[in-house]
Amino acid sequence: MERWLWVAVGVLVLAVVGLFSFKYLQSRDELPIVTAAIPSCDLQQGSCTAVIDGVGSVTLNIAPRPIPLVEPLVITVEATVSGVRSAEVDFSGVDMNMGYNRFRLKAVADGRYEGDGMLPVCVRNRMTWEGKVILVTESMQYVAPFRFDTISRR
Repeated sequence: MERWLWVAVGVLVLAVVGLFSFKYLQSRDELPIVTAAIPSCDLQQGSCTAVIDGVGSVTLNIAPRPIPLVEPLVITVEATVSGVRSAEVDFSGVDMNMGYNRFRLKAVADGRYEGDGMLPVCVRNRMTWEGKVILVTESMQYVAPFRFDTISRR
């Protein structure tokens, strides 16, 4: 009888650990994703804001301008999305694979995130980029895409 009690306790502990792992250690890649529409503004001219319907807004600013290739960038994000656990910006070429260019941002104030980044060199004179701001909450992943062009200074 005592053996069955220990087996029952073991099964209960495994169930609790499994539930904890599923709920709290869930991979970001498994979270549902909500994506905002691409705004029509130009990041080369100033900050741009995307709206996630029913959730909030995300504003992206990249400095310096014009946005250079292979030079340090200062990335600033302001978001009205609540419960954000992490913020990143992922840069990708719209028409060309430019490799992995994702940068983690630090929370510097409520709803404000900052970090450094860099765009890689490109063989094209003109390149269209998509900078995706990725905000992760406990139960959701919000993505705000922004497009901009760079011109090589060759």
